[in-house]
Amino acid sequence: MRIAVDPSSAVPLYAQVKDAIRARISGGELKPGDRLLGEVAWAEQLGISRMTIHRALRELVNEGLLIRQRARGTFVAVPRRDKVMVEGPLFSLTEELTRDGLAFSNRILAQEVIAAAPDIAADLRLPAGAPVVRLLSLRTVGRQFFALEEMHYPFDRFPAMATLDLNNRSTYATLEAEYNAHPDQAVDHITAGTATAAEARLLGLKPGRPVLRVRRVSYDASGQPVESTVATFLADRYRIVARVFRRALRGWDSPIAPTE
Repeated sequence: MRIAVDPSSAVPLYAQVKDAIRARISGGELKPGDRLLGEVAWAEQLGISRMTIHRALRELVNEGLLIRQRARGTFVAVPRRDKVMVEGPLFSLTEELTRDGLAFSNRILAQEVIAAAPDIAADLRLPAGAPVVRLLSLRTVGRQFFALEEMHYPFDRFPAMATLDLNNRSTYATLEAEYNAHPDQAVDHITAGTATAAEARLLGLKPGRPVLRVRRVSYDASGQPVESTVATFLADRYRIVARVFRRALRGWDSPIAPTE
């Protein structure tokens, strides 16, 4: 398998490598169990550093798309099995913390317009490379770091999200006030992983500490995607409780279908 990178692109080289491998996994070119090239071979093929390749592969391992086996190499992982068990009200994290009566803050670390990576574009039903607003938010509860949120919104639909002051402000309330587009329903995928170097630095952790990641795609009342968000929680400060019943949950055995 050959991929290419563009050194002149504003997208970091490790992200280009990661996106290219992810696209080949989702497209079926790379299948579960396939072995990838070694880091040295990748680096020589692409003309970039081994550390850049290492970071791309490590993040794909953290996302559950790849697995590493000592002395054997890096392989495409068997896809995680989705099991939908929870049906309940939709709250933003700001709304959840407010309801729980917790003292918290929400600091925006990054607010920019970027080209959508393939996975974000797919979540938002946009062409790859379409402009999206990216927000990076650090949540603190009391004096402790609690979560890191990376949020993406379609820029053409929600341009004000790129310029409004969103510190300590609910993005759901902002979407409602500015665009009458409060998320009406969402699909969350919850996975366990380990903190990347960037996550560890921002959350005050050692790299490799356990984290929980919640990837959410939310939709408005018409079924159109509103946001694609990944929230990374410290695993020892957040738990998810599911109350389940022995009865069919119709309509919750698959992600929300596109609206015609």
